[in-house]
Amino acid sequence: MDVTDILMMNYNLFKKMKTLAEKQEKIIFDDQMDEFNHLTSQRENIRKEITANSQRYNSETNNISHKSGKQKVKTVSMEISDIIRSIQETDKRIEESIIARKDVLLNDIKKIRKGQNAVRRYGGGSNKITRFLDRNG
Repeated sequence: MDVTDILMMNYNLFKKMKTLAEKQEKIIFDDQMDEFNHLTSQRENIRKEITANSQRYNSETNNISHKSGKQKVKTVSMEISDIIRSIQETDKRIEESIIARKDVLLNDIKKIRKGQNAVRRYGGGSNKITRFLDRNG
């Protein structure tokens, strides 16, 4: 297998990963965490394939003999770098969204705890049976 073929395989895999990252970004706003986790596992599988291809690429790099092959490798490498940057930006937005959602949930939990403490302190939480005896009548 030629070095440029390996790079093109990685290029296509990175494009798939970018598409999955964009889907994750849309799904995170719809609160579909099962689908989000499924896409994360797909991205992990793609990452493993890219790692395997990169190892093959490193072993084949020494066999590039002509200058035009080196130029094509450089071009594809630049395109891959652009895709990687795009994926990183998308992941950063996803991370910010998850952190924001986490903060909202923590605030909600604090409000619930505060309400439970208030109920306990005002006597609403006891299980005593209150009895009123009317002595006037």
